[in-house]
Amino acid sequence: MDRSRLMPVLVSLALLITMMATPGQAQEKGREILKVKGANAMASICDKWAAQFTEKNPNVRVVVSGGGTALGFDALFDKSADLVMASRKIIPKEIQTGAVADMSPAEVEITRSCVAIITHPNNPLRQVTLEQLRKILAGELTQWSELGGPVEPIIVVTTDQVSGTSIFLREAVMENDYFSSDSKIRPYYHDIIREVAARKPWAIAYCGLADAERAVAKKSIKILGLQREAQSPAVLPSEQTLRDNSYPLILPLFFYWDGAARSPLVQRFVDFCKERSKESR
Repeated sequence: MDRSRLMPVLVSLALLITMMATPGQAQEKGREILKVKGANAMASICDKWAAQFTEKNPNVRVVVSGGGTALGFDALFDKSADLVMASRKIIPKEIQTGAVADMSPAEVEITRSCVAIITHPNNPLRQVTLEQLRKILAGELTQWSELGGPVEPIIVVTTDQVSGTSIFLREAVMENDYFSSDSKIRPYYHDIIREVAARKPWAIAYCGLADAERAVAKKSIKILGLQREAQSPAVLPSEQTLRDNSYPLILPLFFYWDGAARSPLVQRFVDFCKERSKESR
């Protein structure tokens, strides 16, 4: 190719490279990235902390994603995440996997959250007892008429049976029984909320308090009160009932990371979140 034909090609290529190398991308290359993955129950809380942390540390970008506690540990062990959000304690199998990966998982209980029981806003039900909730999740109650409602089937929407929140509910409410095989499984809380809103008004499900409150503000769902016993007052999840422990379903939430790596960035973020958690209690 002669020089007269080559020059336009070179000029076009130079312009393309200039357009691709935007200032934003250059700044991104200079930032430290902290990858946080795991429990859906923690994602909203951690996302808020991440925004506050990066506001104070503009040279850091914190990437938060859910998917479940088990996926969080998988990501830690294959080094695609730096920090795990967990809605349950690490199990022996995961400790062994960490050892094989030359990791020594460090743990801190970072905060707690209410598990909100949700349904469609048009559902006339306002509250359930823990025993009624157990029977609903187990598939022993299958019609809303059994709870004083219309003759309509109860549609149960859950996360996977081995997710941290599911395990918590199975232990706290169901005496380690399993959810009904007819329950509809959704991996993320936003999928659960979308399913409940679409099943108007006959679905019942659960999610974290922060996610539930956002959906209530959009009038997508409503939150049911919980009664410990049939004669007990119904209690709604809130920051107040979390602090005074009056709400029946309070879930402890943890951070896990590779303690052997001694990452200063991970430790700074964990310490920052500890302080934010203390301030909210």
